[in-house]
Amino acid sequence: MNIRTILTLFSILLLTSSQLFSQSKKLLYKNATYEFEIRTVLLYGANASMLSPAVALIGANDLVLEFDDLVEREENYRAKIIHCNKDWTPSRLKEINYLYDYNEFNINNYKLSVDTKIAYVHYSFKVPNVKVPGNYVLVVYRGTDESDIILSHRFMVYDNKVGIGLTSNLQGLTSMDRKRQKLDFIINYENYPIQNPGTSIQVVIRQNQRWDNAITNIKPNMIREASSEVEYQYFNEENSFPAGNEFRFFDMRSIRYPGQNVQRINANTRPSTADLMLDKPRIYQPYTQYDDIEGEFYIANTDTGNGPTQSDYLSVNFNLDTDKINGDIYLVGSMNNWELKNKMTYNNSLQRYTTDMILKQGFYNYQYLVQSKDYEANYLEGDHYQTENTYEIFVYYQSPSSRSELLIGYSQYTMNPVD
Repeated sequence: MNIRTILTLFSILLLTSSQLFSQSKKLLYKNATYEFEIRTVLLYGANASMLSPAVALIGANDLVLEFDDLVEREENYRAKIIHCNKDWTPSRLKEINYLYDYNEFNINNYKLSVDTKIAYVHYSFKVPNVKVPGNYVLVVYRGTDESDIILSHRFMVYDNKVGIGLTSNLQGLTSMDRKRQKLDFIINYENYPIQNPGTSIQVVIRQNQRWDNAITNIKPNMIREASSEVEYQYFNEENSFPAGNEFRFFDMRSIRYPGQNVQRINANTRPSTADLMLDKPRIYQPYTQYDDIEGEFYIANTDTGNGPTQSDYLSVNFNLDTDKINGDIYLVGSMNNWELKNKMTYNNSLQRYTTDMILKQGFYNYQYLVQSKDYEANYLEGDHYQTENTYEIFVYYQSPSSRSELLIGYSQYTMNPVD
């Protein structure tokens, strides 16, 4: 067999493997990446900051997608938009009903990393305007093969058709349970006629931009048709969340001069390695308020500049000093979409839990969550009603003649804001 035949067979094998791999990717209607090399996915309002939620007012969409591909050369990526129902299942709307353009958008804005140990290509994409308020999933795929998905990310577009007014305070102690926080509120629809508001209005409440513990399908406790109001005020904690604690954090904006809660950085490895300060359980510690960023992260570099292509990737080591428990401990935060996939491993010789993540230079919030029949999820962190948390209320409505649920109201509130 000559060398040309061998190369031809090898090319066919690579192509077949690539096709099989792309076919095995199943679209998840949530924030997800589908390849190891796709990192640091951000979708936020460009006129706000990286910390802002992926929520925009209809007709004023300023959302921008950013992500890195840990390869040395650019690829041909495209994006499409899928309209979804309140529960993030695909709606029955046709693309022409919710898009102004053909549903295939080239991602042409990219830059190569500069002087980094880990080479990558940084992509950015302005999310197009849509016609209809509601839930959407942005899907990015390779070339012309829509099944070769590399990432998906949720975003919401709302219209101000109804008013949302809080009837509870924002000082944390909103019930007799000092470990929980709840929102009581009224929806006013006097300027937007709604049929059967008790059943046709659907509400979703989100804490700190999380979907894993969002409250859905709560029903109003009172409807005042004379004043066009729907009230949500409960006494059995249907609309309450575990209060949690202020987030742990570390400052990895500099490799030369490690920031707060970074013990050391070894720049002689590839990638560089960051060891964080030893964490301990906080369940029995008194509550201490400080200004965190509600579980989010942002990318920044104080060594060479804040450009998106100048920050390097590091292997970050997390260490939790606690006894071995009957259950599993997970590292969570916006950096891994709050998913229970970074499981801590108990090191018998060190008598502590450890794990690591590949993360880009920046400032990060995180927590440890427990999965166990013996302990609550926040066992290692504690729950304090004084904790600062950000809440969002989404109001959906589907009229009898509509084929989709419209997002007709949105509001954001901060519980116990730090002055």
